[in-house]
Amino acid sequence: MDERERGRIAPWAPPRARRRLAELEAALAGLDADGVVETVGEALSGHLRRLDEEGVVLYAGTNTMSARARAAHEVALASRPSMGWPGEKFQTGLEELDVLEVLAPLQVAALMGGGFAEVRLQSATLANLACYAAFTRPGDTIAVLPEAAGGHASHHAQGAAGIRGLNVVDLPYDAVRLDVDHGALPAFLRGHRPVLVVVGASLMLFPHDVARIRAACDEVGALLVYDASHVAGLIAGGRFQRPLDEGAHVLTMSTYKSFGGPPGAAVVTRDEERARRISEAAYPGLTANYDASRLAPLAVTAAELAAGGPAYADRCIAAAAALAEALAGEGLPVVAADRGWTASHHVAVDAAAFGGPAEAARRLAAGGVFLSGIGLPGQAPGEPMRALRIGTQEVVRRSLGPQDMGEIAVLVRRLLVDGEDPERVLPAARALRRRA
Repeated sequence: MDERERGRIAPWAPPRARRRLAELEAALAGLDADGVVETVGEALSGHLRRLDEEGVVLYAGTNTMSARARAAHEVALASRPSMGWPGEKFQTGLEELDVLEVLAPLQVAALMGGGFAEVRLQSATLANLACYAAFTRPGDTIAVLPEAAGGHASHHAQGAAGIRGLNVVDLPYDAVRLDVDHGALPAFLRGHRPVLVVVGASLMLFPHDVARIRAACDEVGALLVYDASHVAGLIAGGRFQRPLDEGAHVLTMSTYKSFGGPPGAAVVTRDEERARRISEAAYPGLTANYDASRLAPLAVTAAELAAGGPAYADRCIAAAAALAEALAGEGLPVVAADRGWTASHHVAVDAAAFGGPAEAARRLAAGGVFLSGIGLPGQAPGEPMRALRIGTQEVVRRSLGPQDMGEIAVLVRRLLVDGEDPERVLPAARALRRRA
C-alpha cells in the first residue's frame, strides 16, 4: 500500500475509499477552531444544496420529513438523558418528556397494527439485534433471506446476527417469484430447526406470502420476524401488506425511509411477553440514554400517516410503476418485467451492461440523479452486486408524481444508455428538482 494512501482513519478500507480518505485527511489536517467551523458550514451547505435543492434523489434508504415533523425536531432534547420509565426515572425534571415517551409508541403501535412498540432504538440494525437478544441464545440458528435476495447485513453473520453469535442459514428462495420457495420451506425448516426466521428485504418489489411462511414456522416452533425497514410507510398506509395481520410475530422497521420520520427504528408486536423481552433488550440491554429528540417528530409523522398514509402510499406505488414502465420504454433492463416490474415503491434495473451498479450510480450522480446498487436474486454466490435500486418515496414527498417519471427515465437513459456527458444532463436534473 502506498503510504500516501494509508491514512489514519481506516487504513484497512478498500482502495478507492483509502484514496478519498487520504485526500480528505491531507486537506483537513491542522485546522483551528475557526477553520473547523468554516469547513463544517461549507460541508453542510454543499450537502443540502446537492441533495435537497438540486438532486433527484431516488435512493431507497432515505426520505425527507414533513414540515410539521421537522418543526417538532428539537435537537436540544438529544442531550437530555432519560433512563428508565416515566414516573420512575434516574433523572428528574422530565415530566414533559414522559408525554413524548408515551405518545410516540402509542402512535406507532396503532399505525402498524400492533399492541406494543419499542421506539428508543437508534437504527433498524439495533432493532433486529434487540430481537436476537430477546429470543435467541448464542449458537442458535436463524434463517434469513439470502444477501442476493435483499437480506440485510443485520440479518447475516457479518452483521448483528454474528455479533449475537448466531448460526445463520439462507432460506430457500425462488428467484423467479421473488419470494421464499414455499415448496422447499417446510423441509428446510425441519432440517435446520431455526429459532427465528427473518423476512423482509432491502429490495422489496413484491409482498411476501407471510401466512404461508408463518404456517411453516409454526411446524418447528420458530418465531417469525418481518423486517419492514423499507416498506414501513406503505404498511402504515394500509398498502403492500400488513405483516402482523398476516401472521408475523414481530415487525422491525426504520422510522425514516418510506416511513418519512426521523432516523431511528421501532419494534412492534401484539404479544405482551414478547414486547417485554424486546423492551428489556432495548433498555438496559442496548441503550442507556438515547436520542429523545426523535420522539416528537416520530409521533407527528405517525399521526400524519394515520391521516394521509393511504394516499401517500398510493402515490409512491403509482410513481414506481410509472417509472418502471418509462425506464423500460427508454431501453433500460428493468427487473421483473413479466410481473409488472413492481408492487411497491421500489424499482430495480439490471446494471450489468453499464459497468455494474457502482459505476452506473457514480455516473448518474454526476448528472444529478442519486441512487445505489444492490444484489439480484439468482446471482451466483460471490458475484458482485448487479442491480440499481430505486425508491420513489422522496420524490413523491417532494411533490413529483407518475406524470414526472418519464422525465426521470430520460435522464437515466441519457446518462447510461446514450453515455451523454453528465455535465450536459445536470441542468435538466436540477430543473426537474426545482420544479418540485
